[in-house]
Amino acid sequence: MDNNSYLSSAIVTFPSEGDYELWSEKIALFNTDKAKAFLKQSGQVNFSCVRIADENIVTVMIVWEYVDEEAFVRCQKLWSKWGDIAQDFISKIVFNRGKKFYGW
Repeated sequence: MDNNSYLSSAIVTFPSEGDYELWSEKIALFNTDKAKAFLKQSGQVNFSCVRIADENIVTVMIVWEYVDEEAFVRCQKLWSKWGDIAQDFISKIVFNRGKKFYGW
């Protein structure tokens, strides 16, 4: 990933393990082979979900990596549909987005 990459990240907090499990099932369902092919063709480099190590709070960090900001915009055609299946669980989410300026 070069220094012109565009990244989006989110911290998702769940009130219970059950809400987390419903979310994780739906995120896997949403990321079909067809969806991943569209996202990669549109310029998404990577998508990662990391369960944060905390015994008291159920939290996930999500990172989306794109070749550039225009790829982010193209991929939103699909990611904006997440709300169509993101039901039946409760979560709080905080997003951050920006251009990568340094890395190794």
